Amino acid sequence: MGGIDQWREFNGVTQELVPLLDDDAPVVRVHGGRRFLVEVRAAALVALQDSYRRRQSGWNLGAVRVRRAMPVDEAMGRVEASLDELDPQRRQEVLALAENALRERVDPPLSEDAPACRAYLVLLQLGQVYYHEQHVDPQTLLTPLQEEIHAGQMVSQRPRPHVRFDDPHRRVVGYLYRTDGRWVLDMDESPHAGQVTNMVQFWRRLSRGGVPRLVLDQNGVARGHPSGQGLLTEGIVPHDTDEPLEYLRSVAAFVAQRHAAELVVHDDGSR
Repeated sequence: MGGIDQWREFNGVTQELVPLLDDDAPVVRVHGGRRFLVEVRAAALVALQDSYRRRQSGWNLGAVRVRRAMPVDEAMGRVEASLDELDPQRRQEVLALAENALRERVDPPLSEDAPACRAYLVLLQLGQVYYHEQHVDPQTLLTPLQEEIHAGQMVSQRPRPHVRFDDPHRRVVGYLYRTDGRWVLDMDESPHAGQVTNMVQFWRRLSRGGVPRLVLDQNGVARGHPSGQGLLTEGIVPHDTDEPLEYLRSVAAFVAQRHAAELVVHDDGSR
């Protein structure tokens, strides 16, 4: 997945990413505080769609294979039941193949995500992961499944405090929040969400170990840099900070220079 991010950042050549449209390696993502398994092919598809959109080019890669993200708890439950139905020898063969695939194809196999990825790889071995072959719409550059997912992806409540990101039509495209000690950039797959994601990731990588700490005025508003370019900062707010509000405030202020971003602190949606 890191390779796809680099491809985006450096505007890579289309053909470099096309082979990943067949890559079914699993990756754990968090949406609405719940963990899901997606495939590398899904991230590659979104990156290619964004590239075609920026270049205003017509999609020429034909039909693509798509599927909904699988909840981690569903994968874990299904794999346990499926393995119970196998004879011992077949069970060991399937587990060995999944373990090899985890080691060789899942990058990075984070320790907390490894059991979920292993379960998904077992389901792949058993032919229990199903797909749709769909065409990309020439106008939206989205598949029908993506359109359907976008319509309901951002409906549920997210942990607070968080930063909420909206598109120009005031439709929510994503959130940034912390849960279980981890920062979660919880975005839908819309084109606008991709632009916001790039800004957030740039800001989070700008300073080693954290995000730039804003200098605030007496009203708590981020002060502009004396040069008139950007925001005035001083030091960093570490990624593992015990001041999540300061971290979120920094990200929100930076993104708000180009996109709608709001810091939400309370359950009633107020700041």
